[in-house]
Amino acid sequence: MHQNIIHNNGNKLFSFPKKEKLTSKIIIDRLFKDGQSRFKYPFRILFLSDDAYSEPFPQLVISVSKRNFKRAVDRNRIKRLIREAYRLQKEELLSLFPFKPSYVAILYTAKEEIQLEELKKKLYLIIKMTQSDNNTSNKS
Repeated sequence: MHQNIIHNNGNKLFSFPKKEKLTSKIIIDRLFKDGQSRFKYPFRILFLSDDAYSEPFPQLVISVSKRNFKRAVDRNRIKRLIREAYRLQKEELLSLFPFKPSYVAILYTAKEEIQLEELKKKLYLIIKMTQSDNNTSNKS
């Protein structure tokens, strides 16, 4: 019985349910206007906290430029890889933020496709960078 509970929680932890997908145009516009931004190749990440948002995980939007990848097949593949990289290390990534974000946008800025393992490393590094930025600003 106890193993089933752990197994079920593990599945929920590594899932990416619909309620974690950011689809509201109003919130996306606010995220781009008011959100904090960090850049580390190949990602630009925007994040915003909202007191009214009470879910345990933030809502996420992933964007790949049509300018860099003309074919929708290529854009969708990259978004799928980024989603997978996020999903597999979601708990660890979210613990790195200086505060609990409500909304997160991940923008892929590279002009070429990168493999999943490399994406996982780069995603971890950029979110780690948000933590170190916060630590240095607190010391000032």
